[in-house]
Amino acid sequence: MADFIRVGSDRQSFVEGASGPRFAPFGCNYFDPLTGWAPKIWSQYDRDRVRRHLGQIAGAGLNCIRVFLDMAVLNPRPDEFSEEGFAKADDLIAAARACGVRIIFSGPNTWHGRPEHRRGDPYADPGEIEFNRRLWQKIAARWGSEPAIMAWDLLNEPMVGWPTRAAGRPHDARLRLWQAFARSRGLTPGDDLLPPDTAGQDRPLWAAYLAFQEQLAEQWVERQVRALRDGGARQMITVGLIQWTVPVLLPRGMGASAFTPRRIARHLDYMSAHFYPMPRRGQDGLEPELALQQAYLEVVLRAVRQADRPLVLEEFGWKGGRAVPREGRAWPEEHQTFWGDALMAVSSRAGAAGWLNWGYADAADPKADISAASGLWTSDERLKHWGRRFAQFAARFKAEPPSYAPPARRIEVRTAEFLFAHGGHPQLDWLEGQVKDSPGASIEVVFNA
Repeated sequence: MADFIRVGSDRQSFVEGASGPRFAPFGCNYFDPLTGWAPKIWSQYDRDRVRRHLGQIAGAGLNCIRVFLDMAVLNPRPDEFSEEGFAKADDLIAAARACGVRIIFSGPNTWHGRPEHRRGDPYADPGEIEFNRRLWQKIAARWGSEPAIMAWDLLNEPMVGWPTRAAGRPHDARLRLWQAFARSRGLTPGDDLLPPDTAGQDRPLWAAYLAFQEQLAEQWVERQVRALRDGGARQMITVGLIQWTVPVLLPRGMGASAFTPRRIARHLDYMSAHFYPMPRRGQDGLEPELALQQAYLEVVLRAVRQADRPLVLEEFGWKGGRAVPREGRAWPEEHQTFWGDALMAVSSRAGAAGWLNWGYADAADPKADISAASGLWTSDERLKHWGRRFAQFAARFKAEPPSYAPPARRIEVRTAEFLFAHGGHPQLDWLEGQVKDSPGASIEVVFNA
């Protein structure tokens, strides 16, 4: 692995080195299925199992894994950077390099618990911002010249959040920034931050608050990228966007993420989207509303995709072969493949250039979420029906990469107006109405400022 993975000259794909062979990331989000939920890959690190798992991944013809770094493991106290924690990541990098598997490291997360010194507002608290900068620079100094690392994913599914004092979540640093932002626009802010629900809100003020949130998100991205580059990172940089980033659906109580693709793309080397189906009648499976879920997927991918940035479907998955806790029904393995086939058909025409399944294997812990049945392998390391099919896609797309196809229909909306019209929480009913007369036809929804 002498060469870094780079963006190709077409700006929509990847290559090895400056102008080497095409590289299509195909793989999975990796965590050991036997280390509890949330998985404690670092505190329960088993180097022999890690090597065996990576060998299986490479043996199936896959070439990429995404792995979560962790604050508590790398930076447990303000001035302590744990050599033990960094050494475990060294070992995983060496194992991946030996197998010919590239790594996307997802920025320091909190699966092992949030350290006491990392509890401020990451978007507004100066102390929290400085802690984050220092950790990224330590990471970049250690691994910034390692070509086995394909990219740095700044954070898994970041969302600026909608904290309010009324909801018991005061954020004074953010409130001061918001008040200054509002006054700079000739508006009069109150003494609290705004909620995601638009009922009873002043429309211009709420729209300005959404723009403020988007500014916080873009500034956050810019700071993380600068910290990595200043620290010496030579790899590509992305950020794994949750599907709520594209607000065609926002569950009740969930506000817009504010990580708007058209605003943050200029700071990144490529775009990354996450997607999971959201069936309204989950007990019936995906078949009754397959066309709607495919349309939802396509809207998310086309909105995240940018004309001059490759797109990776960095997290996706569905269940098969085992009951998911709290659901009580085990779908056959073929059910997972049913959605996988549909997802590959839509994502390939929507411009995806890489695919990472969630996860490597079904999580064994009974407290797990969909992860209990969404793996490529079972928890006892048997390759599943979808795992075999996914490996076939990897081989096919390596030989014949899919081509982007423009949408058959394009709809433009203004984001703040759209959200206000739906109370801040759009549901899939709106999208269903848009596609009911032409199910299966490709569609793009453009969210403008």
